[in-house]
Amino acid sequence: MRRGPGARIRRQWPVLAAAVAAGLTFVISGVIRGTYPFGDGPRSTNDLGQQFVPMYAHYRDMLTGQGVGDLFFNWSSGFGVPFLGDFMAYVGSTLSWIVLLFPRDHIDLALFLVDVFAIGIAAGAMTAYLRRLRPGPAWIAAVAGISYGACGWAIDDAAYMSVWLNGLIAFPIICLLCEWILSRRSAVSLLVSPLVIALLWTSHFYTVYMATIGAAIVVAARILAYDASVSWRHRLTGAVRCIIAVGLGIGLAAPLLLPTFRIVQAARPSPDVAFRPIGAIDFLARLLPGSEGVGATPGLAVGTVLLLLVVSFPFNRAVPGRERIVWTVTVALTMLSMQVDFTHDVWHGFDTPNGSQYRQAFVVAGLLVIVGWMSAASGLRTALAVAAPVGVVLVLYVVTWNVRTTTTTTRVVVPLLIVISVAAWLASRRPDRFRGLAVAILVGAVIAEVSVSSAAIDAQRSKILSAKAPWGEQHTAIRGLVESASDWPMHRAAPGADQTVNDPMLIGGEGPQYYSSTIPDRVSQQLLDLGFGYSSYGRATIDPQNPVIDVAFAIRHRVVVGDDEVPKLERYDSAPLVTVRPAKPFLSRDPGPFGVQETALGADVYTIPKVLGEKDPEVSVSDRRGGLTIAPTAGAVLPLETRLHATCAPGSEVWFAAPIYVGDVLVDGHHWVTNLDPKAKSPGIYSGAPMLRVGTAGADGKVEVQLRLSARTKLPSSPIGCLHRDRLEAAATQLGASKVSAVTVGGHSIHVRLQPGEAAAVVIAVVRIDGWRCSVDGKASRNPSARGGLLAVAVPAGASDVSCAYRPVGARMGLAVGAIALLGLMLVAAALLVLRRRAAGRQGW
Repeated sequence: MRRGPGARIRRQWPVLAAAVAAGLTFVISGVIRGTYPFGDGPRSTNDLGQQFVPMYAHYRDMLTGQGVGDLFFNWSSGFGVPFLGDFMAYVGSTLSWIVLLFPRDHIDLALFLVDVFAIGIAAGAMTAYLRRLRPGPAWIAAVAGISYGACGWAIDDAAYMSVWLNGLIAFPIICLLCEWILSRRSAVSLLVSPLVIALLWTSHFYTVYMATIGAAIVVAARILAYDASVSWRHRLTGAVRCIIAVGLGIGLAAPLLLPTFRIVQAARPSPDVAFRPIGAIDFLARLLPGSEGVGATPGLAVGTVLLLLVVSFPFNRAVPGRERIVWTVTVALTMLSMQVDFTHDVWHGFDTPNGSQYRQAFVVAGLLVIVGWMSAASGLRTALAVAAPVGVVLVLYVVTWNVRTTTTTTRVVVPLLIVISVAAWLASRRPDRFRGLAVAILVGAVIAEVSVSSAAIDAQRSKILSAKAPWGEQHTAIRGLVESASDWPMHRAAPGADQTVNDPMLIGGEGPQYYSSTIPDRVSQQLLDLGFGYSSYGRATIDPQNPVIDVAFAIRHRVVVGDDEVPKLERYDSAPLVTVRPAKPFLSRDPGPFGVQETALGADVYTIPKVLGEKDPEVSVSDRRGGLTIAPTAGAVLPLETRLHATCAPGSEVWFAAPIYVGDVLVDGHHWVTNLDPKAKSPGIYSGAPMLRVGTAGADGKVEVQLRLSARTKLPSSPIGCLHRDRLEAAATQLGASKVSAVTVGGHSIHVRLQPGEAAAVVIAVVRIDGWRCSVDGKASRNPSARGGLLAVAVPAGASDVSCAYRPVGARMGLAVGAIALLGLMLVAAALLVLRRRAAGRQGW
């Protein structure tokens, strides 16, 4: 008799209960901490505030037609950058549609709900997988799902990197799909699975790649653990079916994956990092709930109850011996693989990350939950299966008492949950009236432990990582100013960087600021060459607010927030976004960023004077190897002040460019500005200072730049530039007179109508990167050239139309691979249909 929908729903109550409870624990932890949206405490830690919230805001603008750009290109940030890589790396979650349910000023709430739902879905998916894997008490399956969904990695590492939670979701779902294929050799399982795999891989390819490896480990363990009654032919054909389904799924995702891989390859590289495994005690300490070690240690905790069940597994004789051996070895080897160089590289796609070097920890947490479930589902029937794990966990508890990742919460909840767990086991052996109460108490204790552990992790992490405030009055005020100054696509309106490094996406407008792991290296290097500052190895840019850059890149308005915290809108005389310039390019001979700016502008506006150090017995200055080295002499009192001397034209602006100088600079003769903070890690690699306006040359033309330093430092050989405003104004006027009739900007294209004239070059104020193709008067498209890094198109005399479009490199190959995968799926469907008809024919005969 077929079961109705009500029966099916009742059968799935553990899945729904686990999903709701896991999400609820995350909510409760926020209530305990008093963080947004339950209090004044900021929740947007680190990248959540700096990257995810702004990118979700931009994504919402893209979907609602309120922004500039589309899935391929983002006109708002970095003077124009690709968006597909950011979408796949930060936004491309199956839950990102949630942003459409809220107004724009509630993006922070949308991200909070993305985390809540992702944790809940992961918990529900794991519960569903466990119940398909082996029959057992439904409430234990729900507890196991909760323990996985809110595991240490999910709260400590992924909750503020929201898109990582897609890996947490993917692992049990891929395991569930392969279990479906292994247990039921049906056409439906083999045809549906690739579609789900494709969806998962486009949600977040990075962590889903790790989840796929984890699922392969699970499938291998399942095949090896089958009893002798299952033939090896049956096992291997099942494995091949899983491989085909996963392979086709990844192929179907190729139209997005391959362009993303090419974008990642072209992104700003970070310095090579050598993986250094941590000590065994520090590693094992993260098995305990409430432990916190974001970025440095793996979040393996799955709660005290599941940890006890995991340790009971090797001692539980109710589990067949073959399974105990296979799964115990599997878990041990997988944990060991996190500490071995080669397997560490495999886990991370042969690219060791600079932070959070145990990003695959959620897979191990999943394996622990699976093993714990198999032990619980088989029943704990002997005292050894209960006493042994209690003893082992207590030893671990004592040994890790003073480990830096252990929190007060850890010290309280572990012994308490051990007592409750043992009491529940004893009660389960008593009459039925005690069992229900014991189960209720144990489930309540697990939920409470997960909630307080999550709060403890967040509290400890907040001492290390800073957080951004949610949308408030300041955001609204700045956005209002930007919207009032909107002149796109003629000019840009820059919102500044008062709230985040990604304010152009968060607030709106079209500014130079941009922070992303997928920033094209060419864009990053071009901005640095122009005098931009940077952090995170050049992946985040800092606007120098330089008038030459403003003219060259069409910044007409900028929001500036002063010491009074009141945002103000400044207006500049700027060239338009598209200019027509002489056919022969101007090439500056000035050194450093001053010359790069002039080449981008197409005019000579700086004078670069010879710089001399001050003669001081406490300071030695040497001009060797292409730079000025300034060093305090022995016995000098630090910090000490010294001066650089130069001569500029009277009235010219003095700019100082020294990206790796750690110290202060006196600006306008009355206030000190930090050029680069002493806390900056490895100046020149981790961070660099933007060029800085330090004053105006007096009537005599003599310039003194006063420095305050605490250690030996090196400056460029020409760190000072004298800007002639009259020349800059003339250049801006000339560029503003360009023969451009109209400019139309699409999502990833730009169309320019010209007044016919002599041969020239159309220059678009966008950094030229691979992927742009341009055509003149409808002729064949070709790769554009670059002028000072800007996109340039040579046009013959009489030309009237220029069109350029950006297409991610690898898009065609991705479409081809996707088409092949789709064809392969159709062929598999046809083959299965033929085999099914043949089998039916034989049965009829």
